[in-house]
Amino acid sequence: EANGAASVKYRKKDLLVTMHRLDHELITLDKRLGQETEEGAKTSIKNQISTRENALLPVYEQIAVQFCELHDTPGRMKAVGVVERVVEWSESRAYFYWRLRRKLAEFDLRKKIVEAAEVGRGVKAPTVLEASALIKEWFIETPGMTDDQWSDDKVILAWMGQHHSALEEKIMSYTKSCVAEEVAQVLTAGGTTGRVGTSGIVEGLGRAFASMGPEEKSKLKKAILEALQ
Repeated sequence: EANGAASVKYRKKDLLVTMHRLDHELITLDKRLGQETEEGAKTSIKNQISTRENALLPVYEQIAVQFCELHDTPGRMKAVGVVERVVEWSESRAYFYWRLRRKLAEFDLRKKIVEAAEVGRGVKAPTVLEASALIKEWFIETPGMTDDQWSDDKVILAWMGQHHSALEEKIMSYTKSCVAEEVAQVLTAGGTTGRVGTSGIVEGLGRAFASMGPEEKSKLKKAILEALQ
């Protein structure tokens, strides 16, 4: 808290030093005190200094607290990159309504991307930040969309709604690429891992093939032959 920080970092002795550096009246009194030789006059000046310090102390304490609060103000937080923008109170309800809707939709899509890569041990699933970066990449690749529009929640929601089918296809394509990468890594691993993995893949294909109907078997054979050409 700012009050606690001020009481620790800017104690009374520090405030007094600041007063004597900035306040013209105290500067004048300090100068007079240094030049005065009579004890009675010195005592009088010291009393005036003490009175002035006591009068200024509450003000300087408030200034110290305000100074400690500066790092937590919206403007400062934006300046250091902690927040993207400062939302005015009058528009906060609408802003956070659209922001929440956009984030929920984005998180749902991001979850699908992360889960798509969880096909085995060989493929490293993307982090949530990497998944978000991939979504942004898909967005920018869409004709008419720009990098600047990525921060517009309404635009993102409209894009997700209009391109729902295309996004589902991208997820399917991403899943397929992850599965293909996993299989390729197993088959080319070498050693015991490669032998066991290859045997497991072949056995799995055999089991799946046995449970398929004639049409599905034909499609699988054709797909395998095309992939091996």
